[in-house]
Amino acid sequence: MRRFDTLLWDLDGTLLDFKQSERYALDVCLAQYGVTMTEEMLARYSAINEGYWKRLELGEVTKQELLPGRFRDFFAAENITHINPVRIQERYQRELGTKTFYIDDSLELLTHLKELGYRQYMVTNGVVITQNIKMKNSGFDRIVDGVFISDELGFEKPRAEFFEKAFERIPDFQREKAILIGDSLTSDMRGANNAGVCACWYNPDGKENDKGVTLDYEIENLQQLYTVLGEEAYGKI
Repeated sequence: MRRFDTLLWDLDGTLLDFKQSERYALDVCLAQYGVTMTEEMLARYSAINEGYWKRLELGEVTKQELLPGRFRDFFAAENITHINPVRIQERYQRELGTKTFYIDDSLELLTHLKELGYRQYMVTNGVVITQNIKMKNSGFDRIVDGVFISDELGFEKPRAEFFEKAFERIPDFQREKAILIGDSLTSDMRGANNAGVCACWYNPDGKENDKGVTLDYEIENLQQLYTVLGEEAYGKI
């Protein structure tokens, strides 16, 4: 008998390469206003953006503050005064989902896991319009059994309430049969701890677990999940 029957997937940074999408979206949006993006600008925006999302996880800011706030801070740092933070962030959210970049053959992986009979759900803190576009353009919408987005549930990962709302919508859900796979210690792995499900940390860069979270499994390539699930014969590595 399988230990797990329900896979809870983080989307950005786990199945899809958010950094590549971020680069594409920011470049396109800035070019619209005659600004040429440099590597330094990308790094600065990325750091500001990550800071805002960490503050969101801690409940220090709201999503409504985060979305324009990151651009407001970025433009201040770059001395850009002719771009409206609210207007650019609206296009930016659409562009983020326009091009999808798979990690570790993730589309093939999820397709095969579906064929093997696993139930799969997305659990994400992303913006609704962006995540829905990503799901459609990536093809994941035709594979997974459901998508849970923080904006729609009313709570952000890693809060237990996020997962309680999600679990209520999964038929015959059993915590002991579920595993959450994600790249973030503070959002995904702490979320798994708060939710009482197994935590599988996707850690391709070999980072240190310095957040005090409990990990049940750690993988550096998504294909290693086959071994975690006891499906060794199917793994590519």
